[in-house]
Amino acid sequence: MSIPPHALEIDPESSLQFIITCDPLHLNDGNDDDVSSSHSQSQCTIRLRHPGNTKSCLAFQVKTNLPRRYLVRPKQGIVAPNSSETVSIVLDEIYRQRILTYCERMGTYNSNTPTPTILRSNNDKFQVTSCIVSEELSAKFANEPRMGEGGQYKKKLVEVEELTAMWNAASSDSNMPVYKKKLSVSHVVYTAGAPVADGEAATSGSSTGGVASVGNTESSSSSAVIVTLGYRARSG
Repeated sequence: MSIPPHALEIDPESSLQFIITCDPLHLNDGNDDDVSSSHSQSQCTIRLRHPGNTKSCLAFQVKTNLPRRYLVRPKQGIVAPNSSETVSIVLDEIYRQRILTYCERMGTYNSNTPTPTILRSNNDKFQVTSCIVSEELSAKFANEPRMGEGGQYKKKLVEVEELTAMWNAASSDSNMPVYKKKLSVSHVVYTAGAPVADGEAATSGSSTGGVASVGNTESSSSSAVIVTLGYRARSG
């Protein structure tokens, strides 16, 4: 399926997956410091590629409905034809610990048979937006410094303010072609030392009214406890 000239190719195409590894030895000791230190940072990346369907540069913006829960870098930028940009998204440590506590209460951990728990959230959402940007603005971004490799543009740059203003104008201009792609979110919790399987299991549980149901799925390659979360987030 072809995409319009103002659209970026997005990888992954539909869902972001955050891998969370858990050490069962630290779950029941009541020490939050131990829980925090026993896990590596949970993050994922989005690769945005300009397919070259237009000679103009494309601007992008990555937004989430829960900005306190996910750290996105960079949140916006410009991609030249036939080049790409990598956006890093880090799950907040406090929320990651909430996920681990939730899984412990659900009883989905088994130290003898390390089975992943896949939490699919109906509330956590991302949207990638792209559009054609003027040559004047794209030229200003060509050699702008970043805060580390793949990091955010420096906030005080006038060019960043101009790009933000452009997006604000685009949101109210129905005649400006803008491509929007929504991405869902899942959190995959693994017991420490367990192999991370490729892909998810085929069957999922469902939930309504804040009560999650659990589906235990067996396959020849992997097994997983899959939970669809429908509760309202208490905080960003």
